[in-house]
Amino acid sequence: MAEIHHKLVEYFENGACLFWVIHPKKQYVLVYRSSQEPDRLLKSANSLDGEEIVPGFTLPIAELFQKLAF
Repeated sequence: MAEIHHKLVEYFENGACLFWVIHPKKQYVLVYRSSQEPDRLLKSANSLDGEEIVPGFTLPIAELFQKLAF
């Protein structure tokens, strides 16, 4: 997690406006709007939203963690 936080700080220092940290084993997503602390915690009942950064993008969290069958 320390490495992720370091990258998060670096990205925001270089102009990033939105950062998603995806935890596949625990099946949740942290949404950051600054490097200080997460703005939101999204679980399977929620949807990931691109907000004004990626207009029109939405993805249900449950689909993100769906097992793929090949």
